[in-house]
Amino acid sequence: MVNIEKISETAMTVITYSGMAKSCYMEALSLAKQKKFAQAEEKMEEGSTHFVEAHHGHMDVLQEEMSTEEPQISLLMTHAEDQLMGAEMLKTVISELIELYKER
Repeated sequence: MVNIEKISETAMTVITYSGMAKSCYMEALSLAKQKKFAQAEEKMEEGSTHFVEAHHGHMDVLQEEMSTEEPQISLLMTHAEDQLMGAEMLKTVISELIELYKER
């Protein structure tokens, strides 16, 4: 049986870590604009650590859902997945922008 409380708790974890990752990526971009590339790289790595935590939470929910054979779609989990995808896209774009700042 699907435990909606656990899914909701995990969704909040995914949202939180995704948000922390996005914040780190944005800070990294700001540091790159100031030519502080070593610090920008550290922020990108910190963001990636948060992203991995978010991804693990997402995978846990998917694995549990597969084992119960009861698909459970919740608005909160959909939002969490959106935040996770947003963090991934932001990381990709900001990594490219930092490379452009390095070339200037």
